[in-house]
This record gives sequence, structure tokens and C-alpha cells, in this order.
Amino acid sequence: MRARVLPILAYAGAVLTLFIAVLTPFVLMRAFANAVGHAGLHIDATYTGGSVARTIERNGYRIEVYQPVKGHMLERLQPFVQIVFKPADKLPAQVNEEVDLDGDGQPDVRVTFTMPADESAKLHGDVTALNGKYMPFVNVADESFSRMVVQINNEVVVRVPVNRAMAGR
Repeated sequence: MRARVLPILAYAGAVLTLFIAVLTPFVLMRAFANAVGHAGLHIDATYTGGSVARTIERNGYRIEVYQPVKGHMLERLQPFVQIVFKPADKLPAQVNEEVDLDGDGQPDVRVTFTMPADESAKLHGDVTALNGKYMPFVNVADESFSRMVVQINNEVVVRVPVNRAMAGR
């Protein structure tokens, strides 16, 4: 009898082990996802542009002005303010907007770009600083994290560098 029970128990143990091995990734994935979800992790503002400070409505499109983004310790990032024009398919062919970045009611920069007829073409733009708080640039596309004019999905993202000398004032 013992000779018959031993192989049955061995096979039952093998089936149980296989069953546990198949289910383990699903149980662990849920536990791992819950742990990450409760950890309070978020994507750095360097990549997202920060959080929206205010929205300016225009005729058929809107302009979202973000909070200024400053680099962290040991990070070589020039501070910037992100501006998003959306939806891009509602923008005029030539965009020339004066935008208040700091919320004081006075325009701080003039953003100019021409929407390319070919959707695969790179977008280039200019930013003219109307005061010393921000740095101008000419004919920029995707130069750096803090100086860019790019079209992503159905949005045009413009990042205007903050003048470090004036940032503390």
C-alpha cells in the first residue's frame, strides 16, 4: 500500500507546485503594483513640465501656462516655464502670442511659430523676452529640456528658459 501512496503523493505535490508556480506571477504582480501605487512615486517635473498654473482661452484653442521648473541638486537643468498650445489642429497657421508667464497681468514673452504644412516636419519657433526674467531664443526646435518648441500628439509644447540672474528677484 505504501508503494502505491508514495507516487500518488509525489505526483500530487508536483501538480500543486506547478499550480503555485503558474499563479505566483499574477499574485506578485498585483502586490508589486499595489506597493508602487502606494509609494507616492511620480514623474519628475523635468519631463512633464510641472503642473498647470493657469489656462488662457483663445478663439478655438487654449494656452496652458505651467509653474516654473527648477533643477534639483546636482542636476544641470536651466530653470524653465512650459507653455502648451492645444489642440494643435485648431491653431492658426502663424501663431504670434504674447503670454503672461508669472501671472502679474503683463505679458512676459512673445511666442512665434509657423505650423508646418507637412505634419512630419519639425516645428521651429522663436521666443522674444519682453522683460529680463526670461531668456529669448530664435529658430529652436528640440534643443534641450529647457529650450524647445515641439509638436507632440495634438499639442505644441514651448519651454522658455528662466534667466537665472533675475530668477531670485
